[in-house]
Amino acid sequence: SHRAPGVVGAACDSDCNVELICDGIHVHPSVIRTTFKMFGDDRIIMISDSMEATGLSDGEYSLGGQKVTVRGNLATLTEGGAIAGSATNLMNCLRYAVKTAGIPLASAVKCVTQNPARAIGLSEEYGSIESGKYASLVILDKELQIKAILKKGVKQNY
Repeated sequence: SHRAPGVVGAACDSDCNVELICDGIHVHPSVIRTTFKMFGDDRIIMISDSMEATGLSDGEYSLGGQKVTVRGNLATLTEGGAIAGSATNLMNCLRYAVKTAGIPLASAVKCVTQNPARAIGLSEEYGSIESGKYASLVILDKELQIKAILKKGVKQNY
């Protein structure tokens, strides 16, 4: 009914985390900003809706047994053209949230690091840079391009 608050109202009135896909396909930038205003950066877990074609070239792929066409980061059903998802990784979602939606970098980083680690019970070991935690991190430049990756303190090739 139009008077019922629905899932957004229920989430707002609870203390649950909310997941937010910031890929430029699923959610408009103004909705991203509104979600951050409504829930704050303590309760948002930024996720991607990436499929197996993520990181691959444009073309035809399969998703759940259906043929999909990927162009850029948009995946559509080959038959009918309906949106099937995206081929966007979480790093690109973070970039979109910051550069397009205007979310502060520190807030966006928190939503892809600390919050998910806390939600799955790994915040004692992961999610932030602190003494006693694994030094797994991504080093970015001012344009949010990856400069280095460390996994448990060891520099990785990428």
